[in-house]
Amino acid sequence: MKIQSTYPINDEVVNDLKKILEEYTIIESVEIHENDPSKKIYLGEKDNRTCRFCQKKHPQTSFKNVSHTVPEFLSNKSLLSYYECDVCNNYFSMFDSEFARILLPFNTFSSTKNKKNKTPKFNNGLEIFEDVNSIINIKNLPDNIIGDPNNIEFELETPTYIPNYVYRSLIKMGISVIGNDKINNYRSEIAWLMSLTSDTITESSMIFSLFPFARPTNKIRCIVLERKVNVSRNIPKTLMSLSYKNFSFQTFFPLHISENFETFFPHPHILPTPLDLYEELKDEKKMSLINLDGKIKEKGEEFKFSIKSI
Repeated sequence: MKIQSTYPINDEVVNDLKKILEEYTIIESVEIHENDPSKKIYLGEKDNRTCRFCQKKHPQTSFKNVSHTVPEFLSNKSLLSYYECDVCNNYFSMFDSEFARILLPFNTFSSTKNKKNKTPKFNNGLEIFEDVNSIINIKNLPDNIIGDPNNIEFELETPTYIPNYVYRSLIKMGISVIGNDKINNYRSEIAWLMSLTSDTITESSMIFSLFPFARPTNKIRCIVLERKVNVSRNIPKTLMSLSYKNFSFQTFFPLHISENFETFFPHPHILPTPLDLYEELKDEKKMSLINLDGKIKEKGEEFKFSIKSI
């Protein structure tokens, strides 16, 4: 495996990727530029549309809404779907809203543009934006968290959120990017997604990774991997990873009842993102394992940020 880069490569990640590909096959990988409406990519066929989630066609349902495969609050302006009907689009919005809540402070600090093409504001109107001279500006920073002006540290708590809805938002994205040649293999996962009373047979969770703000990526990536048939280890059938800016999220698709292992490894590998490849960032990455089983609003997660002058 050869990787070309103008930066020093983290060889540990290259070796990790080789180990992942011994047990999994990448079945889908999409990459788009953030906040770029100029090159729209539509998944599915415009004519004779069928919703892949509820299986309904026109005139049983309508397809008037613009369906984003990855939510707009992640700065997706280009990856769209022809196979998501208006009813399902509205249904999924309640999942995406909860994901947006937990990401609010991160999108503020990373100046991620939302649906209105603006950086969202956090508590007390905290706002961070990059001006025309590529200088980061901070507005309404509370006095009690201002430290060294060259090294500001924040301890913030995300808004309350429903963990299970965050999980469903991620799984919906993964299902959305799977090609038509594979989607029929995921009918049970779609049935679970479409029923709020459906439970998983193992605790759902995600690995959240945070990279230094000094080197964000300008691309949004979604990758889905499927377990190889000859693998005997008790690991998920399907893994997925979503990454943008300085963040990545990794989870696994709901398990079939037939896969109710006595011993189960929900996160057998840490899926690398392009930022992992940078040798200089390998010791700067921070990871958290977040349980996504809860079905009622829970207290937000606590995270520490730092902004350093360079």
